[in-house]
Amino acid sequence: MSRRKIAAIASLLAVLAAVTPLAGIAIYARHSAAESEKRHLEEYAGWTLKRADRSLDFARGAIRQLEREGLSDCSPAHIARMRQLTIATRSVEEIGFFRNGRLACTSWGRVDQPITMGKPDVQLDDGFGLFLKMPARLSDGMAMNALSHGNYDALMHPARMIDVLTDTAMTLGIASINGRVISVSGPVPADLLERVASRQGAGRQGEFMFAAIEEGKLRAFAVSDHRLADTRAQKDLWYLIPLGLVTSALLVALVLWALRQRLSPHKELAIAVKNREFVTLYQPIIELSTGRCVGAEALMRWNRPDGTSISPEIFIPLAEETGLIEALTDHAIACVAADLARWKDEAGGEYGGMHIALNISSADMQSGRFLAVLAKTLADANVASEQIWLEATERGFMNAAAARATIERARAAGHVIAIDDFGTGYSSLSLLETLPLDTLKIDKSFIRAIGKQAATSLVIPHIIEMGHSLNFKIVAEGVETEAQQVYLRDAGVEFAQGWLYSKALPADDFLAFHNLTNRPSA
Repeated sequence: MSRRKIAAIASLLAVLAAVTPLAGIAIYARHSAAESEKRHLEEYAGWTLKRADRSLDFARGAIRQLEREGLSDCSPAHIARMRQLTIATRSVEEIGFFRNGRLACTSWGRVDQPITMGKPDVQLDDGFGLFLKMPARLSDGMAMNALSHGNYDALMHPARMIDVLTDTAMTLGIASINGRVISVSGPVPADLLERVASRQGAGRQGEFMFAAIEEGKLRAFAVSDHRLADTRAQKDLWYLIPLGLVTSALLVALVLWALRQRLSPHKELAIAVKNREFVTLYQPIIELSTGRCVGAEALMRWNRPDGTSISPEIFIPLAEETGLIEALTDHAIACVAADLARWKDEAGGEYGGMHIALNISSADMQSGRFLAVLAKTLADANVASEQIWLEATERGFMNAAAARATIERARAAGHVIAIDDFGTGYSSLSLLETLPLDTLKIDKSFIRAIGKQAATSLVIPHIIEMGHSLNFKIVAEGVETEAQQVYLRDAGVEFAQGWLYSKALPADDFLAFHNLTNRPSA
């Protein structure tokens, strides 16, 4: 065999030796990425199913509440109650009441058009039915889904049933177990939509990957572009090929390091504070003896430019850790003062007795720094200091001497001082007796235990008794059921807040809620 032929065979073997492993790696990477994307879609389909179930449960609760109350005359009180439950139920856009099979009134008033109930498109459990593509009075003609039971139906925006944040581009949807599409978040080819709505399973069709799961009477599905799996496979190849260029690897590592530094939680929070990406919502506070809204707790939310929202349970500890909590406190003060001033101007005077509770961090409570900022901001906005309550968790009172100095200055300025989330921290009876506090807020974990055979359910009457013995006003947090409200009212608790009354609302929605509950009785 000639040297040239040997060299040619050797070259061919070398090429095969180089190409075969790379081809095997490429096939494995593509298969692994495809399977990973299927699991990813199944996970989001599961979350979509839970979201839809939860939205339906909220609407069921509103309808059952109305049925228990027995209102059936489309009176102003009946319509007002439907409106109140519409506002308080986050998955419901409108509630309608049918008399003799025809729509008589909705949460927004009486109805003149002859609208009949008909037969539901999807039959759910417990006698509930779901109508698809129903017209809503306040939706500008947008089609709604309607959950129906007895003489009531609750209109639900289809998008709310599948409102799940995703980490990659995908289309989410929900269908009945018999294949009727209830809601879908984006365009899907008709044949693929029929397939994912009709049976569960995961796979690929054309340029799309999909996964569908079912539970009870509902089936949820998620659909993504197959190119996402291809992109993931290409990234995996860089980790599987050991002979990548060192220079490229170093450059990629450098870019990733710089990006990681730029997108670190600390850096993102600092940028968010600078760009004022935080908004203030208001959780109504209800006077239990009258049912009136007497104020609200101001709650901050971090709405990022990409549309995602970060929970305060995440960014507040991060802000305290990084020293940005003072800037957040100042921002909350400015927002609340501006809203109170605007409400006052629109009403032509004070909103009598209404207060807004501000959460103060332990660092600010120890230093008292925020008091000067608060005083100046309120003075500039022409807002009375009595309208601002200050809340701090038990951790904020650990240094009793520093906390006392801050509390005394705040009370001298006219502010009410509350201890927040009582029972979950480090406070003791001696601490409560020592500090000049005004209000005690019972943590929602104790409220949740009311009426249950739990150790915490035995503690709450003692907390209430202790609070009253110290002449504290008491606010119960996280009230979600009528039974909890009755128990607290009978126990002498003055105020309550929670989803039984309303979710946290934007400023204008809160003002409307406040005015509604304070409207004089006819």
